[in-house]
Amino acid sequence: MKFLIIFWGAFFFFFSAPFPIFIYMMGEELATEPRNSLAVSYGYLGFSLLIWLYVILFFINILFIKTFKEKNTIQSILRNGIPREAKIINYKLLKYIPKTNMNIIQIILSFPNLRNTGIEHEMMFHDSKPQEKRFDVGNKVKVLLNPNVSKEPYFILSDQKVGFNTSGIVLRIVFAVLMIAYITGLYYYFYMRESFDFGWRFLTFMHPIIFSGVMTLIYILVFQLLISRLFKNKKEERILFSGRNAEANIISVSQTGLLVNDQPQIMFQVSFKDFRGTEHITVCKKIVSLLNLSSVPKSGTIEIMYDENDPKKIIIPKGF
Repeated sequence: MKFLIIFWGAFFFFFSAPFPIFIYMMGEELATEPRNSLAVSYGYLGFSLLIWLYVILFFINILFIKTFKEKNTIQSILRNGIPREAKIINYKLLKYIPKTNMNIIQIILSFPNLRNTGIEHEMMFHDSKPQEKRFDVGNKVKVLLNPNVSKEPYFILSDQKVGFNTSGIVLRIVFAVLMIAYITGLYYYFYMRESFDFGWRFLTFMHPIIFSGVMTLIYILVFQLLISRLFKNKKEERILFSGRNAEANIISVSQTGLLVNDQPQIMFQVSFKDFRGTEHITVCKKIVSLLNLSSVPKSGTIEIMYDENDPKKIIIPKGF
């Protein structure tokens, strides 16, 4: 997975930065006369500045602001988090790092959520003291739930340490500086090369100043789309950590026709009563493994969790 992310990141970077410049320099003759009117050229200039400003703000948010917000959220949970005792019901060693004597592990925890509904949740992290075997199956650990479910993370281990990776921060700063230098250099180089005392009237949509920005914007949109597909739906996470459980009557079960990693998506139409006694009819979609398709219930009841503020939003927390 890491290799694929690096590969596609390098691929999209090539087509958003050097490729538009290379194509332009190879195929465009140097114009010594204005290509556009003053109004059109300043329109293109403003359009390019808006694109590059969005790109800069996006990366600053991803590289710095989001990281600092997550750190502040974890510190807030350490101070004000709601304590729970969690039982480890599954353990998997993903990788051992001999240099630091650390294990990268994946565990499944069982504990009550904010509404005291029992849930199971998977987490992956570095175990810095593997010799203590704190995370063997059957052991119990202390966790802290985030009382504000509008922010991630939704829970942390009670002894979790918060800090910044110095080398990682330095690399982020270097990347941000190089990106701003590239954008500034793009404007400076082509203005000095093509303005000929006519200002910005050499700009066209296919000019690298604009087209490189457009390609970078497409790269960002593709990145966001991939991230949204790779990671679990945040709405489901919020319901899992703050929702209530209920027994729902199955009305109908059908396949939607959508396949995710060759696994079918199943749509359940169910009816249930919330904790106030109000009955609701709603639908829920769930990806089911082909191996477990035959065990999907077609009738009877099924355990669900729902958002008490909007009971139409439900999830099926357990697999089949």
